[in-house]
Amino acid sequence: MSYVECLRNGLGHVIKMEVIANKNETFILLNGISTPKNIQFCDGVQLEQADTSQLDFASAVSTCSRPDDIAVVAAFIPRITSQFRINASSPREVSIIAWNSSWDALLLSAIFQAEIGFNIQSDTTANQISSNSSLRGIHRQMSGFNDAPPYIITGRDVDWLSRYFGNARSLLGEDSFQTAVQCLATYHWHPNPRVKLAMIWAGIEGIFGASSEIRFRISVCIARFLHADDELERKNTFEIVKRLYNVRSKAVHGAKSKGELSLGAIESANLLNKLLIRSIETGLLPVEADLFP
Repeated sequence: MSYVECLRNGLGHVIKMEVIANKNETFILLNGISTPKNIQFCDGVQLEQADTSQLDFASAVSTCSRPDDIAVVAAFIPRITSQFRINASSPREVSIIAWNSSWDALLLSAIFQAEIGFNIQSDTTANQISSNSSLRGIHRQMSGFNDAPPYIITGRDVDWLSRYFGNARSLLGEDSFQTAVQCLATYHWHPNPRVKLAMIWAGIEGIFGASSEIRFRISVCIARFLHADDELERKNTFEIVKRLYNVRSKAVHGAKSKGELSLGAIESANLLNKLLIRSIETGLLPVEADLFP
């Protein structure tokens, strides 16, 4: 077992962290998503099935040496449904890939509208965890702590991921895409619908960068981006986006409309999801100047 330091985590912050690895391999345990088969995302990162249902709870806790790790493991071990297998040629490469795999979890959360937790790291595969293993808590915000059933990846999803996930990873080089992914993947963590709407629309507006006549311009841009060849769908989407932007304005300016805000958050999240999917499938982000000359 080796302990290696990483200088940058998957969310872009420069920090000093430990990664536990066994023979240049480590595992990030996931909850909130389940896969019927292994999916290779890139060199060094594979999404796999995982099962901790038969793991003795006392054995899991005994792998931890720090109180914080015990708390995270106790909360999430029963929820684990999949894992990232991380491997590379050196401990340093393993550490870099492991921490940057946070973005893969966020991408999956945004693509499938699922709240995926990536809170535990292990030096052994989930199915083989024992009292001889080492588990570490990764995050303290306890993402993915809910009772929702995991999103189950379908055969069509597997084909889609195999075809397009590389595009999604490439688009992470764009700040606006990063922001949109984080907003859609993490808005679930906030119980207040006003905060949810503010986050979701920060992602939507950031993609287009509209700075004036925002409601009208962004409605036109979204409609044209999503439905370039369907005039009827463009008109319908234009009206939907205008309505949702009004809800967003009520949320951030303090107007009272709780039921409308909650529904608006759901609809706005679905809209941002469509924008991300369209961007991923084309491999390109929308350009406002092309959509609204």
